[in-house]
Amino acid sequence: MSEDDSLVEEFFSEVNDKYYPQVLEGIDLLDEQRIEEGIEVLSRPLHTIKGVTGFMSGFEPASTFTHKVEDFLKKMQAGEVEHDLMQIALAIESVNTIFMLIEQLRESGSYDQTLTDEIEARLSGGGPKAAGVDESDIDPLEIENFPGAQILNLKVSRLYNTKQLEIVDQNLQSVNYENRLLFDLGAAVSVGSAFFELIASYSETCDIGITGMNSHCMSTFYSWGFQRYLTVFESRESFLNNTGV
Repeated sequence: MSEDDSLVEEFFSEVNDKYYPQVLEGIDLLDEQRIEEGIEVLSRPLHTIKGVTGFMSGFEPASTFTHKVEDFLKKMQAGEVEHDLMQIALAIESVNTIFMLIEQLRESGSYDQTLTDEIEARLSGGGPKAAGVDESDIDPLEIENFPGAQILNLKVSRLYNTKQLEIVDQNLQSVNYENRLLFDLGAAVSVGSAFFELIASYSETCDIGITGMNSHCMSTFYSWGFQRYLTVFESRESFLNNTGV
């Protein structure tokens, strides 16, 4: 193993063991609209990631993107950016995208620049807002029943809100655990890692699948290894026929 390879492995070990728990804590605080506290917690791992990726060959785009996310969070902390739900959702989405980006660079040496450019435009105020409407009061799930199975359709475009996660949790507590479950994310633009973590916590109780993920949701899903707990299906039909991908 070369010195560069050793540095990459050490970095990703730190990401999994140290930075990820800190980031989840920070995102939870943002969800609770405890903005200053959340940004303070996020600042430590993000500053380190920005610095380390700047010195790692091939990971420079992650350093540049993280720097722009940091700038946005600092403006939010200083009150220069409104603390409304759309801006909070943008902050959370941007932080999640950092980890998606570094995982893409690790796996293939390339990344989805269209996505990062679009987020950077929104961070600078030059692009569309994170969402057109406030979805925080919308019931995020619609449940369809089939023989021996249930499909839970996500109805919101973005799911980071603590209240909505609680509704998902309540639905999971009330399902028939003898049924197979499928979450259809076809309507979602992005979801936080906390959503996947929540449903993965039920994977020992019942058989849970995922379908309809776009590239952003899929990157978050695979970056944190949720495929170890949840089965990915190509479509609703493949789930109902019990054929994964």
